[in-house]
Amino acid sequence: MVRVKEQGKENASETRDRLAEILDAAAELFYKQGYHATTVQDVADQVGMLKGSLYYYIKSKEDLLYATLEQVITRGDDYLVHKLAGSKNPVDKLRLAMEAEIEYIIQNQVTVGLFLHEFHVLSSQRRRRILAKMRQFENRIVAIIEEGQAAGQFIDVNPRLAVYGILGMCNWIYRWYRRSRGMSLDEIKSVFTRMVLEGMVKA
Repeated sequence: MVRVKEQGKENASETRDRLAEILDAAAELFYKQGYHATTVQDVADQVGMLKGSLYYYIKSKEDLLYATLEQVITRGDDYLVHKLAGSKNPVDKLRLAMEAEIEYIIQNQVTVGLFLHEFHVLSSQRRRRILAKMRQFENRIVAIIEEGQAAGQFIDVNPRLAVYGILGMCNWIYRWYRRSRGMSLDEIKSVFTRMVLEGMVKA
């Protein structure tokens, strides 16, 4: 489990900053080299620490992975909630939810990619914890589709299946998105939301 000092605000802040640096370095290494090919020594070298000093913050390499993946889904859910705040119309909500997912994936391409590739490495207990958070995130979008269907705005399809399709399309962005390809964030959001909404919204 990752640790944060309790001794004073300044020390706690320094510890959180150092821990954030360690998690960022671990995520980059896990993403580039793979979780199994990366050692705790690699992470320590990346942040300029002795391996033994790294164990002040963690108990195991899996702690680094778990903390990173838990952070990915928690922040993604928070981002979705923030984007949806104040929106009333289900069609607008679904568009905003998709835009939030696309933005978050592009802004966090490494950690999202790590989440999708290395989630299975976690212990079963830790997987269950993160799956519960994932379900909460998915349920927010399922509720939007159900709301739209109840209002007669969306077609009659299985809401959760529709959400899996939407998230699958969006999540795959991490694999192909590169700035060098000349596709802007706005263009991606426009194309993806148009495809989904034209299929979901009743004529």
